[in-house]
This record gives sequence, structure tokens and C-alpha cells, in this order.
Amino acid sequence: MLVAWATPPSQRKEVQKFLRLLTFGFALLLFAFTTLMFLESYSGISWMAIGLNNYVYDNCPDTELLKQGACALVGGFGVSWHVGVDGLSFPMVWLTTLLVPVSMLVEWNAKKGAYFHSLLLIMEGALIGVFVSLDLFVFYIFWELTLIPMFFLILLWGGADRRYAAQKFFIYTFTASVIMLLGILVMYYFTYTPYWEGNLTGRSFDVTVMTNNMLTSSAPFLGGFGMQKAVFLLLLLGFAAKMPSVPVHTWLPDAHVEAPTAGSMLLAGVMLKMGAYGFIRIAVTILPEATVHFQWLLILLGMVSLVYGSLVCLGQTNLKRMIAYSSISHMGLIFLGVATMQPIGIAGAIFMMLAHGIISPHLFAVAGAFKHHYHTLEIGSMRGIAKFSPWLGGHMMTAMMGSLGLPLLAGFVAELAIMVAFYLAFGWWVILPALTLIVTAAYYLWSIQRTLFEGGDEGELPESLGDEKPVDITWHENCGMFILAAMSALIGIMPFLFFDMMSGYAGGFFGEAAHSLLEILNSLEVRP
Repeated sequence: MLVAWATPPSQRKEVQKFLRLLTFGFALLLFAFTTLMFLESYSGISWMAIGLNNYVYDNCPDTELLKQGACALVGGFGVSWHVGVDGLSFPMVWLTTLLVPVSMLVEWNAKKGAYFHSLLLIMEGALIGVFVSLDLFVFYIFWELTLIPMFFLILLWGGADRRYAAQKFFIYTFTASVIMLLGILVMYYFTYTPYWEGNLTGRSFDVTVMTNNMLTSSAPFLGGFGMQKAVFLLLLLGFAAKMPSVPVHTWLPDAHVEAPTAGSMLLAGVMLKMGAYGFIRIAVTILPEATVHFQWLLILLGMVSLVYGSLVCLGQTNLKRMIAYSSISHMGLIFLGVATMQPIGIAGAIFMMLAHGIISPHLFAVAGAFKHHYHTLEIGSMRGIAKFSPWLGGHMMTAMMGSLGLPLLAGFVAELAIMVAFYLAFGWWVILPALTLIVTAAYYLWSIQRTLFEGGDEGELPESLGDEKPVDITWHENCGMFILAAMSALIGIMPFLFFDMMSGYAGGFFGEAAHSLLEILNSLEVRP
């Protein structure tokens, strides 16, 4: 960004083209590297064998050494540079490195592309930092860093109401993160490290130390169950606003409608998953007893988000706003999966994060193409578009079918796993979320019918197109959407590629925390 800004005006155009290619190439290299990490034949990692509180590519694997200050970053306050990945975090890292180059490709010709693509790359670094950080102080720093590039993407490249949307996005998410920070600070206060030389507080922010204390300490974790419940609620509020969940969701539709296409793709694909990831990594994993205690609250939030999001989608005429509310509905499924307290439910919730992270960017890429080529997002203003833009119509059908849960696409696997877990935990109450999924199919099929197939033989073009001739999507838009469609089909046909490592994480969680959970689960008459 600074290079483009400092370049003389006469050379700026060529330099910006070079920087755009450079950022895209670097993003591709990151994706290639994470894909090689995934391949067991190359990395030698058995992702199924990683237990709870164990990580690969861990720069500081010895918990006892961590307690003594190994890998210290700010030793006086118990802050460590501790990173690693497991079956929960690696799918999110891989998803991030996939979506950033795809979003660059879809919006290849963005105005001031050197600045635009540089912000996307900065955002990628912050997002990866969130998913690999095992120190909660560093985790929080990266968490806040993700807000800055997204704020400027909306503010500088957004729509007519971009200032309002950017400010609302920042205020909501920053306020929620401060509430989350309060919960983190309480956990830090109770995480003692008396043998850390030079640590002025005698405490640590490290996740592995906290988890180890929860599993092995004879004293009540966080001083007792009452404090665990208070911290859990603080974390739940902070993470729920990021997912987002009803009732702290109102920032999302405005942010999506005003954001540029690549911004919406990353916001829906990865940034929303930060909330779900943090909730599972910190609140659920470190506070399992409080999770079971507030099982009813998770079911309530999940069902309200699922039903409310679906019903609101039925009344939307703006394509982007409808997709935004569908994201709220799908995030409700993640809460339901966690609330089952079943290994397949936790694995299904994590798989939903991955599946939605592929399908929703595809949907927003389609919406962005409509805005770019037809200058409108109003569903009722254009009909029979498949006649004029067959590639765009094909991608719209593929993405929406994936989101409504069509078999052989990624969304179906996630929804099936969560529904099975819900049945195992609560029996025939599974009918309630299952019926809501029918509403999801209704608003997607309604949108496809009106936009692509109605309008007679001649179709009906929107007034916003004016005298322009309708055109199909460009090669780079088509290429980016094809990649997302192919990934959705690949993971839908071969879900074991990621579901096995997610199941390994969920099984490890229940295996290690079983003794503290069984008693509470039995008292609630929930079948583990």
C-alpha cells in the first residue's frame, strides 16, 4: 500500500498492476502451503490422532515449560508467542487461505486495486493469527486487527450508505469484543504460573495452560462454578455478536449490503466464523460444565436465530440482504450443534463453519455480479436472467442449492450431522429445526424462479440497466465462482476430508472432559 502511494503519478498505474499481481501470488502461495500441510502423505500428520489440548506446528508444546516462561512475548504480564493448529483451527486456516485469493479473483478490477488487494492480504494475516494463536492476549490483538481492514473496505469501496454501515459494524463488533475481553481477563486472573521468572503478575493468558488446569487441577476451576457461569455468559455475548446471533445481529445486513463483493465474501466466509471458532475454542472447551448448564440458552439462541432468519428471508427483495439473513439462520445451526453435547453435534457445528464458509462467499459473489452487471440487487426487478447470463444463472442455482442443503454439496453434510445429533440428544424435538430448513428451501427456490426463469420468452431486464446490453460474468468472476462450486461439491461428496479431523477434535474433547460432564448430562437426562 505504501509503495503504491509513494510511486510518482506517471508510474503509478503500472506499479499498481504489479502490486496487485504480487498480493495475489502471495495469497496463492499461502493456500498452496496450507493445502500441503493438510496432506498427510506430505506433512506426516495424522489429524485424527490429535487429542484435546494437543496441537501440531506447535512452537511451544511443553505446558510445564510454558508455565515457566518459555516462548514469552511480554513476560512481565504472562503473554506468550504460542501458536499451533488442530482439528478445530486448521479447517479455518485453510478456508481463509482459500477465500482470500478467490475474493481477489472475483473482484480483480476493483478501483485502486493495489490498495484494495493489500487490505485483503492484511486481513488474511490477521484472520490466520486469530485461528492459530494459543495465547488469549495475542488472540485478542489479532481479533481486533481484523476490524481495521474490513472497516476501510466498507468505508472506501462500499455503497451509498457505506459510512453508516462501517460505523455500525465497528461499534457493534468492537463493543462485543470488549465484553469478551472481560471474560478473558477473569480467566487470566485465575490462571496461576508461580514458576514463571520475571512474570510480575504470576499469571498466564495461555489456552493450553488454562485447559490443563481445567482438566487436572483439584481446586475448583476459576474459583467455583458461579464464576465459570459468569465468564461463560461474557464470552457467549462477545462471540454471539460476531457470529452473529439474534438479538445482536442487526449490524450484519447493513454491512453486507454496503460492503464491496470481496468484503462480503470474507465477512460471511471467515469473519463470522471467528465468533463460532472462539466460542468453541474458549467457552465450550475450557468451560464445559458451564456449557452444559446453559444448554437451554444455546438451544433458545439457535432456534430463534434459525427461525427468525428464515422467516425474514421470505420477505426480502434485496438479494444481498436476503443472503445476510440466511447467514444468521445458518449460524443458529452451529449453536444447536454445540447444544446437543454430542461428538457428532460438535463435529457437525465445525463442519457447518467450513461449509457455510464456502457456500456463502459463492452467494455473495453471485450477488456482486448482479450489482456489477445489472446495477441492482432487487429480486423482483429482473426476470429471465438465465437467458442473458447463463453462467451467472448457473452459479446462482449452484450456490443456493448448496445453501439449502442439496445432497452431494457441503451444506447437506453439516445439516445432517447436526440433525442426527439433535435427535440423539432430544428425540423427536428435531422436527422443529428440520421444519425450518424447509423454509430455507422456500426462499431460495422463490428467488431462483423469479430471477432466472420468469418473464416469458423475452425476459425482463431491470430499469437500472438503462440502454446497456445485458452481459454475462467475466472470466475472473467465473473462475472464482467455479473454484467455490468445485470445493462445495468436493467436500459434499468426500466429507471425510475434513469431517474426520473435526470428529477427532470432538471425540478428544468428550474423552478428556467426560468425567466432569457425565454427571451434569445425566442430571439433565441428556444422552451423551
